[in-house]
Amino acid sequence: MNVDVLIIGCGMAGLVAARKTSEAKLSTLVIATGYGSTALSSGTIDLLGYFNGREVSKPMETLDKFMKQNPNHPYTVVGAGRILRAFREFREKYGSFITYEGGLEKNERLLTPLGLFKPTCLAQSSIMKGTRENLRDSKVLVAGFRNLSNHTPALIARSLRENWAVEADYIKLDRKEIQPIQLALLLEFHSDEIIKTLSKHSLGGYDYLALPPVLGIRRTAEIVSEFEDALGIRVFETMSFPPSIPGLRLQQLLEQPCAQNGVEIRLGWRAVKIKTSDQGCQTKAIENGDERIISSKAVILATGQVMRDEISVASEKNFQGTTNSILEYQVIDDRFRLVKNGESFENIFVAGSALSETNMTGLGVSLSTGYASAVEAIKFLREA
Repeated sequence: MNVDVLIIGCGMAGLVAARKTSEAKLSTLVIATGYGSTALSSGTIDLLGYFNGREVSKPMETLDKFMKQNPNHPYTVVGAGRILRAFREFREKYGSFITYEGGLEKNERLLTPLGLFKPTCLAQSSIMKGTRENLRDSKVLVAGFRNLSNHTPALIARSLRENWAVEADYIKLDRKEIQPIQLALLLEFHSDEIIKTLSKHSLGGYDYLALPPVLGIRRTAEIVSEFEDALGIRVFETMSFPPSIPGLRLQQLLEQPCAQNGVEIRLGWRAVKIKTSDQGCQTKAIENGDERIISSKAVILATGQVMRDEISVASEKNFQGTTNSILEYQVIDDRFRLVKNGESFENIFVAGSALSETNMTGLGVSLSTGYASAVEAIKFLREA
C-alpha cells in the first residue's frame, strides 16, 4: 500500500487530521486497532473547564494565562491562533446530522448524570439546553428507564433540588432495554412508542423534560422536535457515562467527511514498526496475523491512551526507540514532529493524547493537535 499520509489512530485527533490532509488532496489512510475514547465521550468538547482548581467561565480569555503556566502543554505548542482555527473549522465542517453549540468565549454549565453541572464550551445541541442558566428558575421532570444502566433519574432530581434549588421530579418508564444503544436504535425508527408512553404522564406543569442521551444516533435533532411538538415541553439530554451514544454520534460525525474525501479507515490493524528516511516511511502493521507494509511520505501518530500501540521507530540517522508512552522522546518540536536527543523525525508527527501522560488532555487537545499536526504535515509535503 502506498499513500501520502498514514494516520495511526481513529479517534478525534486522527480523524480531524485525516479530514485536513485529504482536503489538501493528499491520499490518506487511517489504521487503528479499534475505537478509542472518542467513541466513549460525553457529547461535549472542552477547551478549559477547570484551571488552578477552579471552574473556568471564559476559556479563551483564560488560555493565555494557562499557557504561560504550562509551557510544555500541547495547547502551548499549538498556540492560540491555531486553536481558534481548529475549533472554528470543527463548527464549520461537522454538522451533517448532529450540530455542536457554544463557543470559546464562554463555558456553559451542563447537567451531568450525577445531577451536577460541568463547565464546557461545546456540546451537542440536544445536550446544550440543559444548562444551569436555563434550569435555574424552571420546573424539571427527569425521565428514566427502569432497566437502563448508568442512569438514575432519582439521583439527578434530588441533586437538582438539594444542591441547586431547582424544582425537580422524576419518573421511570417500564422498558426492557438495558443498554443505551438499544433505546437509541428504537428511538431512531420508532420515537412515537416512547412519546405515547410519556404522554400518559401529566407534563403540563413542567418547563423541561430531561432524558438520558438516547435520542437516536443520526436523527437526534428531529427526534427532539418530535418529542417537543407532541408533548408541549422543552426536551434535552443529560450528559453520559460510557458506553455513550453521544460519543458514537461524534465518532460517526468525524468519519463522514473522511469517507467523502476518499480516506480509507482500517480497523483491526496494529502498527508495530516504522522505518523512516528522507525518502519516506515504511510502516509494518499486523492484521489478523498477517503482515502489511504501508509506504507513506509522512506518518501522524494519533494512537491515544486507550488503544495505544507500542510501535518501534527507527531512522536512517541511527537513532531509534519505542512509542510506548513516548517517554523516551522529548515528544515534539514546534512543528509537531517526533523528537529524540534533540533531533526531529522529519516526517513523523504526533497528535492527541499520545502527546502526554502527565498533562491534561481531552477532546479539546485532540481537536487542536489533530488540526495542527495535519497543517504541519501538509506544509512538510508541499516543501519536500
